[in-house]
Amino acid sequence: MKMIAILFMLALGSLGVAQEAENNEKAPVIFKDQTRSSTRWGEVNLDSFLSFKDWKEQTDEKSLAPEWESIVRERNNREIVGRFFQCVGVCRVDRGQSFFNPGFRSSLFEGDEIQTIGDSYAWIFLFDGTMVRLAPESSINLNELNIGVKENFISARVNAGNILWLSRAEALFEEQNTRETEVLFFPLALYEANPVPDKKPYDENALIELVEEKVTTLNQFKTLNSLIEKNNKLTKGKPTYAFIVVPNMTLMGYNPSVEIVSLLGGKTYFKKRSPETLGLKKGMEEEDLFLQIRGFENKDLTKVQSDEWLMMDEKGRNYAKATENTNWLTMGEFITKRIPSLMVARELMVEKYSEFAFREKYDPYVLATQNGYRLWGSLKKPETADAKKSDLESRLDFLKEYFRRIETTNLTVSSHFSERLKERGEALKTMDYGSYFFIKALDKYYSFEEYTDEKESGETLNSTTKNLWKRMHGIR
Repeated sequence: MKMIAILFMLALGSLGVAQEAENNEKAPVIFKDQTRSSTRWGEVNLDSFLSFKDWKEQTDEKSLAPEWESIVRERNNREIVGRFFQCVGVCRVDRGQSFFNPGFRSSLFEGDEIQTIGDSYAWIFLFDGTMVRLAPESSINLNELNIGVKENFISARVNAGNILWLSRAEALFEEQNTRETEVLFFPLALYEANPVPDKKPYDENALIELVEEKVTTLNQFKTLNSLIEKNNKLTKGKPTYAFIVVPNMTLMGYNPSVEIVSLLGGKTYFKKRSPETLGLKKGMEEEDLFLQIRGFENKDLTKVQSDEWLMMDEKGRNYAKATENTNWLTMGEFITKRIPSLMVARELMVEKYSEFAFREKYDPYVLATQNGYRLWGSLKKPETADAKKSDLESRLDFLKEYFRRIETTNLTVSSHFSERLKERGEALKTMDYGSYFFIKALDKYYSFEEYTDEKESGETLNSTTKNLWKRMHGIR
């Protein structure tokens, strides 16, 4: 009982110190949604917690690092990277030791793994405006989103499958009237992003208008460009540096738009899309994308050429222009060739969720307490040789070295395991590229009729005006 009483008095004393610290400018910042106590009460070991010896040792360690509480709070703070947009089929988010099936606008935290199960597809929205598409049997980890002073930073790992990474550009799109290709997700979960059908009222005196070319897609591109111009005042040209890890390579650069096909246990195919391929208007300056291959001594970065499929070998040591599966890859790429409605959805979500990521001036305290994010530095090189690197630049250097080593080790272990299986007359099962990555979406494209919530006569259904009916049918 004496020991408990002593600990109770010590706890009261520490509480008084904490209360005094609240009025001190050096008080540790409490991030949004964090509790005032940094103790994880649900995980407390009572034997250790009530041990005076353990308490004294921890106190001595903390005295060596006066900023220990700030460090603990930053380490325990899991920032939201983005929101899940839409799934066709069955999608899953693995978080810690549990998982769940995400819905429209489900929050995605650092460390989450998103998977498409079986013949399923998904789109993800990241707070910097990046849209990520997962084809069937695909998986990606969203490692971190760091808000920097001059640029944002995103780190992700493509575990397997077909992933399309589309960074947001401030350039406008070429306005065209060719129908959209990614129609599998219609009607979109974000109701306001759906195209407005170009329906003509029936008029016996103007029957020729009924056979005129519809301009539904053209109008959608006009809407998209209008939203981009509006949001550019918000984003102010602030770029995002993406660090995308694949088992046998790493891609990195500002505002990349790249499609990756990572075959588990096999090769990786990848293609960087130029502004012209993306359908953007001419005049936009193209950012460089760099490739880092595997190997314990390979530290060099290689610039990636645009608009050609490249292939990295299983060991991550050699890459070349792809000579196999190119027809399949081109057909799969076609599905996301024209997606103005999904880009409209992106702009609407940028307007709603992304203001904190594009401020001209940041108050670290406000960013932490009101938005839940730590403010990082800049990737810009120091002006002088003896200038100290920023925390964001140091973070990038660490990730380059860490993933190069850890992924090289993984590939080496996997190679040895495969050799042992061959000696036993067995084979390591690997993933092959095939039509299952896109066939469902392609079938939908060829069978799809113009999205509409009206009858052919032009009569509006009463049910489509009811919010409950829309929610029941997946329209929001």
